[in-house]
Amino acid sequence: MKKNSSAPTHRVLNPFIEKHQKDVMGILHSFDRLRLQGSLGYLYCRDVFEEYLNKSKVLCKDFKKFATGLTTEVCQSAEQLARSLKRPFTYLASSALSKEEEAQRICRQDKIKEGLVAVFRCVEPCRTYKMRGNYQTKLLEPQLELGKCLHLYFYVQHPRFGLLHLRLQTWFPFLIHLCLNGHEWLARQMDGKGLRYRKADNRFTWIKDFEAAQNLANAQLSSDWVALCEELRRTYHPLHEKIVAPLHGISYYWTAPQTEFSSDLLFRDQATLERLVPRLILHAMLNLGCEQVMRFLGKRLDGKFGGEVVSDLRRGPEGVRLKHWVNENSLKLYNCLNVLRPETTIHDPDDLRVYRAPETRPDAPKAWHQLRRGVADLYRRAEISRAANERYLTALAAANNLTPLAEEAV
Repeated sequence: MKKNSSAPTHRVLNPFIEKHQKDVMGILHSFDRLRLQGSLGYLYCRDVFEEYLNKSKVLCKDFKKFATGLTTEVCQSAEQLARSLKRPFTYLASSALSKEEEAQRICRQDKIKEGLVAVFRCVEPCRTYKMRGNYQTKLLEPQLELGKCLHLYFYVQHPRFGLLHLRLQTWFPFLIHLCLNGHEWLARQMDGKGLRYRKADNRFTWIKDFEAAQNLANAQLSSDWVALCEELRRTYHPLHEKIVAPLHGISYYWTAPQTEFSSDLLFRDQATLERLVPRLILHAMLNLGCEQVMRFLGKRLDGKFGGEVVSDLRRGPEGVRLKHWVNENSLKLYNCLNVLRPETTIHDPDDLRVYRAPETRPDAPKAWHQLRRGVADLYRRAEISRAANERYLTALAAANNLTPLAEEAV
């Protein structure tokens, strides 16, 4: 279902931007990395899985042979696709090799602008079914447990979304992960509209028309996420319908295990930003405690909170990164080139709220409910994340002038 949630472009200027207006070209709010997950929920229930085996006429003692046959078919389908497009179908023996970097290398080497880049195969941990003996019944029964199996990574230069990958578990219950990048997606949108920009890695360093770019980023929030995911699933996992046929064609349920939403401030001059960052970091470390960090992420510090708030400062080759965690969700601030990026990452939406009708009674009056893990509430995740980023920037507006501490001491 599409959501009409495009945020208005014209808002009251954030105090941080107002303070540094002469140094800032503009701000861009958008999704960064999105990790979506497709699961066959019914197959995670042992009773349903046993029903599936019965309808497939598969005895428990023959399950391994049956499942291995399906795995072989899934892998052969992927290999045929790769071979037909003359793309690599490569086994990676080590997890130390970055699949994304390897895909980017192949893109540069083969000058791939659109289509399948490569299919990587690797054995990775997962939850999977194995047959175990029941000491009471003296019978074999399926157990869902941690194990390892072969996974397929389809790296694609998508005409709409840019570089993405789909990860397919090749053993029951055939979990899918789909990883998109909002900035890659936005770049394709701007290309389609003829909007001028400069981009370095995963950030825009210059945008000609910020308002037009923001409108395009807002339009992403109205996407039909299920249709988007299913289109990619049909292309790269065409055997799904055959696999689930005994259960009358159950569908994947799409959720969002991880969303990153950034608010990029583009400075006119990198040196100005680099002089400013130490002040911002010092101010944040000295003045932003548990209560403030929780407020940024939409929570209150009260007697009911039993979680943990952690802050961490790291310096890398590109800049400084300050990160705050509230349980599994986080808010971080870092700089690279001329871009200052506050970014909110949501792994666990259980403590967050959305204003909607109950799922079981769509015609009932709306009220505040728990934010769902499903993609239906992605628009609300963006709203919450953007608000967190803006609260963080507002708090940083109180940081002092640009003079570095070392210069003050002279």
